[in-house]
Amino acid sequence: MGITVREALKLKGLDRAKLIAGEKGLDRFIKRVSVIECPESPELFTEGDFFITAFFAFKEDVDAQLSMIQALVDCGCSGLCVIDMYLSDLSESVKRLADKACFPVMILPNVVPYAEIITNVMDAIIQSKDDIINEMHVDTMLLPGNTAREIYETAKKINTRFKEKIVAAFYENVVFSAEDILRKLKNRTDLPDHWSLLKYKSGVLVLMSFGNESRKGIDLRIDAIIKAVEGIGGKYRLGISTLHEALSEINMCIKEALLACDAARAMEDKNIVFYRDLGIYRLLMLLKNEPELKSYMSEIINPVKEYDRKYRTRLLETMICYVENDGDIARTAKALFLHVNTIRYRIEKIKEILHMEHMVGGFYEQISIAVKIHKLCR
Repeated sequence: MGITVREALKLKGLDRAKLIAGEKGLDRFIKRVSVIECPESPELFTEGDFFITAFFAFKEDVDAQLSMIQALVDCGCSGLCVIDMYLSDLSESVKRLADKACFPVMILPNVVPYAEIITNVMDAIIQSKDDIINEMHVDTMLLPGNTAREIYETAKKINTRFKEKIVAAFYENVVFSAEDILRKLKNRTDLPDHWSLLKYKSGVLVLMSFGNESRKGIDLRIDAIIKAVEGIGGKYRLGISTLHEALSEINMCIKEALLACDAARAMEDKNIVFYRDLGIYRLLMLLKNEPELKSYMSEIINPVKEYDRKYRTRLLETMICYVENDGDIARTAKALFLHVNTIRYRIEKIKEILHMEHMVGGFYEQISIAVKIHKLCR
């Protein structure tokens, strides 16, 4: 696979480059990186090659520059980084060719060593391959039918230093990509060698293993991860599993973290969700695609929604806020900037619409479940 040019431009060294052409080709994949200064045979180029040059041999020959770039394009190369040792910019004809071919060309200050660029890009390429392999390992562990031994052995393929106790956290950020998150978390945390930080799906999976640490010590390490996540910024979701005593239960840890993160999408007022705090969401998350569950939700949500549409009221908003505030009328009124009597009237109207006027505890129980399903299905 490799990394994209877009991702490479975020690496140390190349992050100082200025893109001058070929922006539409930033998602080309880099598979190798090398230096090119003298004319070379196109047979030596390979698809995915990314080259660094100072254009020493062609610094005054625009036609030769055009020929080189055309050869790189024809061979499926991924991009060209020009060190500004001799040229601070390229001609408009070269830029037009690169733009037309969607071939990224950038200018980089001469103060950045070639070796730094090559090393950082190659390290990122190797890491991307490791990410793919580790993602496959995680998917394998999540498959049904695995024995405890098989799960343990697969976990050790991810990290041979994993200890016996395990906690998983899954982190998604709406603003930053998984690659950005990985880089930022690595910069913000001092990860022990018996932990693993993996790119997984659209986010990052943190696998924290522990030996004889106390529960207080474990909680402090989890708090450190939470602080690191909060420090990254952006709109994010973090799901954290319970502590499992055996490494062979790492699959359960991961499922819990994924489920908690998924629930955070529905629980709009919470960025960080612990699996242990999910309550009934633990069941609803597993059943959210069941037709009967959606039917139950519709029987309660739709009549209220239809009443709102017909009479231009805001009963559904009130009902959702009422559930979010655990059925507390005073807190609901405060959240909606309304008088408590207004909330009481609206709740009675909802009961009337749903034909639940004579219910007491059963009314709240039913609308609470329906609202939670409604949030999950949005």
